[in-house]
Amino acid sequence: MDKPNKGYDYRRYRNLLAEATDESKRLAFIDLLIEEGARDQLTRERISQLGLTTRPAERSRVRA
Repeated sequence: MDKPNKGYDYRRYRNLLAEATDESKRLAFIDLLIEEGARDQLTRERISQLGLTTRPAERSRVRA
């Protein structure tokens, strides 16, 4: 885990994990991680189907 992913909020998930003090809260936390991961994957797939990229392309500099 050298660099965090742009869409992954480590601080938020760390706090949610700290608050998961019983089994039902831990399961809810796991469900949240799965749901958000699936949503992010679906977004990437939709972007790909549109022929777009998730990273901005490098633009060549035009000299005058």
